Amino acid sequence: MKKFLIFALTLVLAAALIGPKIVASQFASGIQNTVDLINKNPSYTASVISMDNRWFSTKAEVAVGMNIPDMSDITGETHADLSINLDVTASHGPFIINNGFALGWLHTVVQTQSTKLPKGLVFPNSEPFYKFDGITGLLGTTTYQDRIAAMDYTDPTTQTTVAFTGLTGNGEISGAGLEYKADADNISMNVENMLNFNIANVAFDIQSSTSITAMLSQGLYDSNISFSTQLITFNDVMKGTEVRVTDTKLVGISDYDKETDLGNLAMTTTVALIDTPDMNLSDLTSIIEIKNIQAKFLLAYQDFSNKMLKNMADPAQVQTDLDTFMNKYLLDQLQANPEYNFSEISGKINGSQFRGKIMAKLGEITELPNAIEDTAFWMQNVILVSDMLIEKNAAEFIANMVVTKQLLTNPNFTALSQEEQANIISQQVQGTIEGVVQQGMVSLEGEDYSMVFTLEGGVAMLNGNQIPL
Repeated sequence: MKKFLIFALTLVLAAALIGPKIVASQFASGIQNTVDLINKNPSYTASVISMDNRWFSTKAEVAVGMNIPDMSDITGETHADLSINLDVTASHGPFIINNGFALGWLHTVVQTQSTKLPKGLVFPNSEPFYKFDGITGLLGTTTYQDRIAAMDYTDPTTQTTVAFTGLTGNGEISGAGLEYKADADNISMNVENMLNFNIANVAFDIQSSTSITAMLSQGLYDSNISFSTQLITFNDVMKGTEVRVTDTKLVGISDYDKETDLGNLAMTTTVALIDTPDMNLSDLTSIIEIKNIQAKFLLAYQDFSNKMLKNMADPAQVQTDLDTFMNKYLLDQLQANPEYNFSEISGKINGSQFRGKIMAKLGEITELPNAIEDTAFWMQNVILVSDMLIEKNAAEFIANMVVTKQLLTNPNFTALSQEEQANIISQQVQGTIEGVVQQGMVSLEGEDYSMVFTLEGGVAMLNGNQIPL
């Protein structure tokens, strides 16, 4: 028993003495590998300015920036410097003693350096613009908190003000995936004597069962991302009007099948209420689905986009890169039967409902056209199905808006009394709706209106009637 305790104690001491050096070496390599990865994307630049890698701690300074193409010969203006220096400090485990005692391999703090701020920009709490504070545990999982500082900005010329209360987040990164949540209380903008704009209670959430390394290498992966705001207000000071948008939420879901190399994306947007001086929109839903996307196609497109940014000054090279990308990857992607669908568009206008969908995919394609922009080829091969149903009151409201806008351009109409204007608008609304029904553009379903459009094999049908293209 005594020998076992001595052996265990020896292992602990060895870990305490040798472990930090191993961690130090791996951490330094990790910083350099991250910089190299950033530099593979022509849109960004990164470099290690300094590195002090010791047994129990590491200090480094890293520069990161956006590589914006020089357009001064076109715009006559030099582009802004969008680079920033980061201070990176780390304590090496397994025993971490700064800010208390903890078991883990690393305590890492990354924050932006203090620099001369643009005129009008103030950080009220004297915080760095961004700070990351994380601990990597003995099993390799990193838990962290990060924050974007609160800030106020006043434009020196226009006196427009922007106020941001800051964003606070926390997350976990491991080989099995990542989780992250963040929220901000308020973002506001004021243009003096013109408008006030405010976003309250912003929340962001991401979950993925894929590691960051796999995300970068695969292009597609399983994830669930959501963004929400509780209230958006827009006040037009000059008109004395207000628009309120309540409970907006965007949810993005992606999935990827490694065996088939195909993934799907879906974006659902919901808005509880948009209240304006002229109308009330409620229960709004939009669902966009992109199906059967090849990961290799997406990665190749990203590579082409990076080359395009790099070669913007050489249009001939950009065209060559585009032709290479299209010839190598496009046909294979099209034969995977991709789809782009608005699988739901619905809501209420002043309590009156509308709903519809648009589904688009391609038929069997065996070869590409001689020219990608060949409209006849795509019209022949696309399969499109769409339908829309609008309740009577919603249809009449939309027609009223269209007719009123047209009539207000006529000075003879604007000279009439409000009662006379209302009578003319009512008559023209009914005439307009009856006209589109007679022309076959919409069909009657009881008191409501519907429209069904299909396109397949180059034949277009509207409400059961063939129409020329």
